Amino acid sequence: MEKQLINLFNKPKFIGIVGDVNSAKSNLLYYLITELKKATKFKLVTYGLRRTIKGSQEIFSVQELETIENSIIVLDEVMSMWDLDNRKEKKMIEKTLRLIFHNNNVLVICALPENIKKFIANKLDVIMFKKCTLGDFINGSKAKRIVLSYKNNELGSSVLNIQKGDVVVFDGTHYNKYIIPYLKEYDTKAKNVPIIVPKEVRKKGKNMKKTNNNEKGVKNNVKIRNTKTGI
Repeated sequence: MEKQLINLFNKPKFIGIVGDVNSAKSNLLYYLITELKKATKFKLVTYGLRRTIKGSQEIFSVQELETIENSIIVLDEVMSMWDLDNRKEKKMIEKTLRLIFHNNNVLVICALPENIKKFIANKLDVIMFKKCTLGDFINGSKAKRIVLSYKNNELGSSVLNIQKGDVVVFDGTHYNKYIIPYLKEYDTKAKNVPIIVPKEVRKKGKNMKKTNNNEKGVKNNVKIRNTKTGI
């Protein structure tokens, strides 16, 4: 892992991984965790990951989250932890975030662009962008301003077209792009059964046999008729 990426985790802060569905956000999460474990020692706490990370602590509630100290906390399903669409819960969420920071943690949240509400975006020290639909960002949010300020060929009028093997990181001052290898062992979608499959060739072969048998029957019938007519 690049030293710059490792240094992003060296003190309490909030990091957001933002991208559309199927943009390889989870692969990025697993890569960051794997490489950090190779280079450093730390306590890992997770919520919502589809694959369990050896040696990590899983949590299942806000109450547990607020008791964590001196750790890297990864929230993959942020919308199931907090109801970000409920404005009445905004103050409660902000209190939890302040406590997480006060307890000397690095918090990594993984979310769709539309789930990065203004009050969440304002607290993010680092944003890692995968492929994003620009219209899904909250108008006027810090996240949208940052993504629209990115000057490179990947930014179009409607999409930030980051390839699955890449990530663009805004560290608060600069943009950097990194290559992220595909980790097959953590790809839970790879085991999905195909929804549609091509028809088997052998079925066609059976139909061909039936056709050939019918043709033989026709020829036999012709021979019989010919015998009766004496021709």
